[in-house]
Amino acid sequence: MFIGHYGPAFAGKTVARAVPLWAFFLAVQLVDVLWGIFIANGIEHVRIVPGFTEANAFDLYDMPITHSLPGALGWSVLAGLVWALLSPTRKKLGGLAIALAVFSHWLLDLIVHVPDLELWPGGMRVGFGLWNNYPLALAVEIGVLLVGFALYLRMTAAKGLLGRVWPWIFLTLLAAAEYVNHTMPPAGTMQQAGYMAAATFLILTGLAAICDLTRKTR
Repeated sequence: MFIGHYGPAFAGKTVARAVPLWAFFLAVQLVDVLWGIFIANGIEHVRIVPGFTEANAFDLYDMPITHSLPGALGWSVLAGLVWALLSPTRKKLGGLAIALAVFSHWLLDLIVHVPDLELWPGGMRVGFGLWNNYPLALAVEIGVLLVGFALYLRMTAAKGLLGRVWPWIFLTLLAAAEYVNHTMPPAGTMQQAGYMAAATFLILTGLAAICDLTRKTR
């Protein structure tokens, strides 16, 4: 799952209004940012197998640190604690919201991944395999994204013209990123693919920060 992860990020404002959107955007893709860095440096591993699923060519056969159930829970707790320590206000609520946002990644991946998510490192692997039906997987992703986006618009108000326009521009950019992610061939090396993935998620986090500048919580 790619853009679908950002549905919970947009919806995060309904849980913790004091947490900025950029923080939710980083949280929901934290494990994939780490995954990109880890595969680029040979810590986790992936094979490119053309036609492996309808959605992509990645055989994600080794990612116990980022995408196993204990790994996802661990990163969730760590991110929540860090936010609670650093946040100036509503520390407990903000930390809980960030932790939930991080763990939402694993739950949504469970829907689309083929069985490659380990319930424990080296243990049973799960995944409902919706990537084998890309139109249906894309419909689910778009649905999750749009629900979260609608909640975000309801919970925030524009500060001016840019605040009214930017969320829709941002939504279009997310759709374009999904199209590029699905249609572009994988990068030439795992190092390139890993760093490109991590950079993409960080760029989208930066774009989310513009929403924080142009909109305010109701």
